[in-house]
Formats: sequence, C-alpha cells, structure tokens
Amino acid sequence: MLLSCSNVKEIQQQVYSGNYDRAIDMSIEQIAKKKGKKSADPYVALLKESYDKATAADLAEIDKLLKDTNPEKWQRIYDLYLSLDTRQDKIKPLLPLYLMKENKAVNFAFNDYSSKLIDAKNHLVNHLYKKAKILLSSYNKADIREAYDLLDELDRIDPNYKDVRNLMNVAHQKGMTYALVQIVNETDKVIPQKLEDELLNFSSYGASNFWVDYHNKKQPGKNYDYNIYLKFKQINITPDQVREKEILEEKEIQDGYTYQRDAKGNIVRDTLGKPIKIPRMVKVQSRVHLYQQHKEAQLQSVVEIVDNRTGQRVDNFPLQSQFVFEYNYATQRGDKRAIRQEILEFLDKRPVPFPTNEQMIYDAARDIKMKLKDILSGARFL
Repeated sequence: MLLSCSNVKEIQQQVYSGNYDRAIDMSIEQIAKKKGKKSADPYVALLKESYDKATAADLAEIDKLLKDTNPEKWQRIYDLYLSLDTRQDKIKPLLPLYLMKENKAVNFAFNDYSSKLIDAKNHLVNHLYKKAKILLSSYNKADIREAYDLLDELDRIDPNYKDVRNLMNVAHQKGMTYALVQIVNETDKVIPQKLEDELLNFSSYGASNFWVDYHNKKQPGKNYDYNIYLKFKQINITPDQVREKEILEEKEIQDGYTYQRDAKGNIVRDTLGKPIKIPRMVKVQSRVHLYQQHKEAQLQSVVEIVDNRTGQRVDNFPLQSQFVFEYNYATQRGDKRAIRQEILEFLDKRPVPFPTNEQMIYDAARDIKMKLKDILSGARFL
C-alpha cells in the first residue's frame, strides 16, 4: 500500500509539473500490472487527466503556431501532430478502461490526425528542401554541412523525396575538409620507418571522420584545407646501464631436530613413550648480487595545425612520451635457503640483450600515436 501510494504521488507530481507524457507512461506501466483491479483506479484517473491536459496543450500550441508566418514553425507543428498520434496509440491497447470502484467506463477523445499530419509533413519537407538548396549555394563549409543535416532529416521524414539523396552526396563532397598530415624530424635521431608508417596509417586507428579526410601523401589536384605537422623536437635515449647491488640475506631456519634430555642426559619421552623432539634452529646466510638492466627513451613532440587558406597556425598540442626498459636478474653465494621469495625468482634469470635505440623510440612513441589519434578524431575542421 505504501509503495502504491508513493507511485500515485510521483505521477501526480509529474502532472502538476506539466510533464504529461511522463505521467502517461508511468500510469500505463501501472495499469498494465493492475488492470481489472480496484488498485488500478488511481492510475486510470491519472491517465485520463494527463491525456486530456497533454492533448489540449498540444492543440493550443498548434493553433498558435499556425498563425505565425515563419516557415520554421512546420517542424514544431509536425512534431506535435506526431506526438498527438503516438500518445493515442499508446493508450488504445489498454482499452476499455474502467474505474472499478464506481463501475464506470473511462472514455478518451481520440482524433484522426492523419490528414493534418500529412499536410504538416508536406509543408515541412518543402521548407527543409528550399532551405537546404539555399545553404548549398554557399561557399561556407558550415552552411554546407547544415544543408546536409537538413537533407538528412528530410530523408528520414520522407524517403526518396525529389533529388534529396543526390543533394546529400553533393553536400558531403562540398562540406569535406582535407588535411595533409606529415612527420617532421627535428632531432638528431632516426625515426623508425615502421613507426612513421603506423603514425600515418589513419585507417588503423579510425582517425578520419565524416567531414574530415586525412591524407599522408599529397594527391595530385587535391587542395588541402589544413596541414598537420607531427614534429619530433627532442629524443633522449640513455646508454645501456647495468646497476649492481649487493645484499646480505640472513634467516634463522630449522635444520633437523634434537631430543629433549633431562638433567642426567637421558632422553625425555612423552606419555606414549615416544622421544620428545626439539627443532634445531640454525642461522644461514647468502650474499646476493642483484643486477638491473636499465634504459630509457624520452620523446618530446608537438602537433601543429596550419590553416592553408590563411597561412595561420590555428592550434598547437605539445606531446611527451617515455618508455623505460628494466630487467632484473641475480646471482648468489652461500646458503640459498636464506634468500627471500621475491628475490629467488631473479636467480633463474640471465642477462638479456638491450633493446636497440630504434626499438626504444618505437616503444616510447606508442603514447604519441594514441594522443595523435585523439587529436585527429576530435578535430572539428571547417
């Protein structure tokens, strides 16, 4: 009962706030669970109230909009008629509905909006078509892209309307931005070719988007709106280093056992006659030499974006990345039982070849690649 009361109050609050469609959806959900029971009565009453108020509000707004001369009104009018029609379709499957306590049928005033919906749609698509055609004649890419969006919306409302699909292709071509991405090495180190290939393989990490097409080589006859330079400013690689550390491992461990003896030197026995054993503890030592192979690579780069139409640099993104190679191994002299478990694993290892400078640069540039992807994927070039 408490839960039911809470649901009723929540729906009432939606009605008081003017959220009629939300109240309708919530009422329908409860009626579907309780239909034919007296407990459904409050929700049936709220559904009726919400429906009547929502319908009246939408029809009043339509009447007001029809008096406006601005053709932009047809989008809203079309949406309102869709809402009126959809709202009725939600309720129809529940009919007939009754207030069980009063044994009274609840009637809903339904209307056929099909002709008005078609009329609003015709006005809307005609307006969208005219507006898109005007925008398509612009030399501004933002206008061209807006034209595409209008045509796309028109196509969803009325598929195959006139030459809309063809105009969408035209808008896409006119609204495209082309950017040439190049790597510039300003360091004294060689950039691995494999790295360059990966950085400029935009399809491998989905950098291109609907309105921007990235190229890594100039194509004949293509005018590029932007040049994007990935400039490697500094590459620092440390020499191959082997760091050595000597530690003394000590531990007291059990090494067999002795027998407990009395004051006369006789072996003491337990109640079963068995000799009582005493663990024999000994102190063991091992001298361990820990070796760490260490090498680092640090990359400093910057992404510069130049608008070729103005010759101005429009953005700048400093990027840094680092890769650290570390490998540990160890040797020991003495009693191996003294060595801690976390050090024991190093005893089975042997020195390995250091990675080449080329490999270090390649590994350090992984972050650069991901950051470049984020920059290109998030670009909103015009």
